[in-house]
Amino acid sequence: MQTHVNIGQDATKLEIIEFYLKFNDRSGAMREQSYGINVSKVREIIRMPELTILPNLPNTVKGIFKLRDSIIPALDLREFLYHQQADDTNCKVVIAEFNMLQFGFIVDEVRRIQHFTWDQVEAPSAVHNVESNSASIVGIIKADSTNILMVDVEKIVAEINPQLAIGDDDRGDHKFGEGLNIVIADDSQTIQKMIKDRLELAGFNVTAFKNGVEAWTALQNMRDEAGTSDKLLEDVSLIISDIEMPQMDGYSLTKHIKDDHLLQQVPVVLFSSIINDEIRHKGYSVGADAQLSKPQLSMLLDTVQDLLQKRLENV
Repeated sequence: MQTHVNIGQDATKLEIIEFYLKFNDRSGAMREQSYGINVSKVREIIRMPELTILPNLPNTVKGIFKLRDSIIPALDLREFLYHQQADDTNCKVVIAEFNMLQFGFIVDEVRRIQHFTWDQVEAPSAVHNVESNSASIVGIIKADSTNILMVDVEKIVAEINPQLAIGDDDRGDHKFGEGLNIVIADDSQTIQKMIKDRLELAGFNVTAFKNGVEAWTALQNMRDEAGTSDKLLEDVSLIISDIEMPQMDGYSLTKHIKDDHLLQQVPVVLFSSIINDEIRHKGYSVGADAQLSKPQLSMLLDTVQDLLQKRLENV
């Protein structure tokens, strides 16, 4: 079976904000670690604002602040990752927006904007000697003499308040996906599980992968084993992919699928927290059948149902 994956040929560009956190290691010595967050999620960077402290906040949330017309929670990344409080007086706050919400992430300092491609991002299993909460790392970039850890801000927010991570409504016991197979590619285990659990409630059989490379390899195997388009569409009815993933992102995965003579018939939904009107054209340019921002699972389920219905009507 052919399982060759060329991830460098059309790798999508990645632009990140590099920042660092200071922490005391096990010996008590002060160290610094570089982190990165996708520029598409960053709205601005500000000096540490005056915070309003509210009762019953998680330890990681230091308070809220007002920025123009928005009330934004301030999350201490050093507290979350290292269980050590930041020195508020000299910190910066990275204002990030995803899932249609804004959050302020308290960091020690912002360094610069860095340019890479997604195939330069290694999987989290490649992270070694990281003293922070490594479960919140989605990838590592080796840049010069520094390892930049890509932080999973969605997972952090989900751990602090799961209701903010991804929304859902009560669709009852409607199993419109009975007997159908869906493939998911998403590097966030938290988000992946939420999507998988909800699709299974709707009756789907779900196979999940943690990045585009694993998903593409599996899809090629399915294609080769199926041999015909009819059999392939029985084996995989629809594909749901995140955009931000190490090694192969969702754009590259979609392009591989839509360039394949058999797989191109399978609908692809890009389901990501970074989708907005400005970048939506990129997903359609690689052949995505639908694109949704992540906050509402109900919207994803409606889209899946519509795409499957349209496919049946065209048979």
